[in-house]
Amino acid sequence: IIICGDHPRNTYFLKNILKSKIAEVIKIVLFKREKLIPEPPSNLEIDLKKLWNLHFDKRARAEKKYFKFDIKKKFPQKRFDFFNTPNELENLLVSYKKDGIKFDVCLTSGAPFFSKKILKLLPKFTVNLHLGLIPYYKGAVTMFWPFYHLQPQFAGTTYHFISEYVDTGEILHNNLPELNFGDGMHETACKAIKNAADDLEILLDYINHRLKKNILPNFDKSLLRRGKLFFKLDWKPYMLKNIYQVYNDKIVDLYLNNKLGSDKPIIKKI
Repeated sequence: IIICGDHPRNTYFLKNILKSKIAEVIKIVLFKREKLIPEPPSNLEIDLKKLWNLHFDKRARAEKKYFKFDIKKKFPQKRFDFFNTPNELENLLVSYKKDGIKFDVCLTSGAPFFSKKILKLLPKFTVNLHLGLIPYYKGAVTMFWPFYHLQPQFAGTTYHFISEYVDTGEILHNNLPELNFGDGMHETACKAIKNAADDLEILLDYINHRLKKNILPNFDKSLLRRGKLFFKLDWKPYMLKNIYQVYNDKIVDLYLNNKLGSDKPIIKKI
């Protein structure tokens, strides 16, 4: 079963799973996310509304550049189920169980946090593509924070088993994009996501190996305290000033010119 968001970056992940000959996809469930360019809050000041629109327009244009396709047209023979809320997802999973539909593996990306009730309805081998580098950046909006903290070299992705605590399941595979001069925040994020999706064959082959050998997910308690857990409420529109007014979205260039230090993350590869 695949559970993922309906933004282009999420459906690119879905497309690569559907292209794979390793996985037999039984159910596809899409989360109806907010608009790709959401409306700014009505109480924002005019200058922040402009930055808001600039930020999300840049995101939309980058995603259309890197992930230009329509998932329904690409796979017209596939049936998609949809949900708007965690309760709707739970109801779908209950209905599958009543119909006797079983899954060995769940792959997910861009979906809401899974409650304990939902986790009980999913297989032990539930793997998430987290759009952030665990353990350094956990939680929400994790492609933004490395740039806000002037660490573009920490903008990456993580395949990990899901546990009951946010982004603390066993890390399977990290991915870092190649940073090039001229890359903005959204280009870097799209490159990281594309590289991660392109590594799906490696991931699926490894999961298949774990299934055959019955090597169950490990819960690493140290991930509870390592790195930083961000929440949606941590992100504020005024923070966009740092990205676009102070640094003009040239943070990658500053790093490549050795202006931001040389710290590098320790990553895990299958």
